[in-house]
Amino acid sequence: MPSKKTLLAGAAVAAVSIGVIGGTGMASAATPSSTADNSNTSIVDKIATKFNLNKDEVKAVFDEERAAKHAEHKAERAEQLTTAVKDGKLTQAQADYITKAQAEIEALMETATPGTETDTVREQIKAKMEALHTWAKDNNVDFSYLGGGHHGHGSHDGSRGERHFTKTIDSN
Repeated sequence: MPSKKTLLAGAAVAAVSIGVIGGTGMASAATPSSTADNSNTSIVDKIATKFNLNKDEVKAVFDEERAAKHAEHKAERAEQLTTAVKDGKLTQAQADYITKAQAEIEALMETATPGTETDTVREQIKAKMEALHTWAKDNNVDFSYLGGGHHGHGSHDGSRGERHFTKTIDSN
């Protein structure tokens, strides 16, 4: 049977993972910063120290959770686009364009370890996001389909998610 220390550490990792990693969408990941990485490192350090655990093992749990949440979010975005095409809210060409743009943004994000990306990479990500935003606006595509962390079909203020998406690409 696992020790009380192991159970407490597991619960702490799960709770922090859900709060820190689970709430992170593509929007925050699209403009990576050393602050987010330092925050996770700090949490990993604190948990490892408090429960006398191997820091690398704790970090591995966080990394696995982050990867699982990323895959889940990506699948949800794909399903949202498929449903929008099926419901006639997007054309297949529009869904394909969004998917391609999201893949290009993700590829840029993967070129650097969080916290070590260059200003050039951040600017490239920002430019891709702005281009997608402009394309969506020009084509009257609801911003909620862009995967910017805005779920649902439009926002409460009638802006179709534009305000949230604009805030995301403007923040550094």
